[in-house]
Amino acid sequence: MRVISDTVRVNQPGDPGQVRLDRQDVWAGLLRKAANAVPFVAGIVECAVVERSENGLVREVVFQGGERVREKVVFEPEWRVAFHRADDRVRWVIHNDIGEDEAGELTLTFRAELDLHDDAEEDRIAASMRTGYPAAMGTTLALTREAVAARSA
Repeated sequence: MRVISDTVRVNQPGDPGQVRLDRQDVWAGLLRKAANAVPFVAGIVECAVVERSENGLVREVVFQGGERVREKVVFEPEWRVAFHRADDRVRWVIHNDIGEDEAGELTLTFRAELDLHDDAEEDRIAASMRTGYPAAMGTTLALTREAVAARSA
C-alpha cells in the first residue's frame, strides 16, 4: 500500500489582495468538488452523482484515457471529504481534510492510501497523484476564492 500526502496553507500570509477563506468556505468548495470534480481535478473528464445520502454521495468519474470508476464519497462536516474506491483493480481512500497548522492557520491536506494488485501500475498511479493532487488543491482553493468573491460582490 502506498500513502501519498500533501498539506497546503489555505490563506497565504502577507498577501493582502487574496480573498481570505474560512473553514466554512473551504468546506463549501470541497462539497462542490465532490459533486463535480471536473473543474477541480485535471485528470477527471466526467463526473456524475448517481446517488445522494445524508452524509455523502456515490459518483461515477471518468479519467483521461477513458477509465470509468465509481466512488463512494463520505462527508464529515467541516473537516473531511473521503473518496473510496474498491473494485477488481484498485482500492483507494483519498481524504481531503481541513485542519490547522501549529500557528493556527487553516490548512488543506490531501492524503491517499492506494493499493493495487500490480506494483508497476501502483507506481504509475502514485506518481500521477503526487503531481496532480497538489495542483487540484490549488485549483480547489482558487475556485473557492472566486465563488466567495462573487458572493461578496
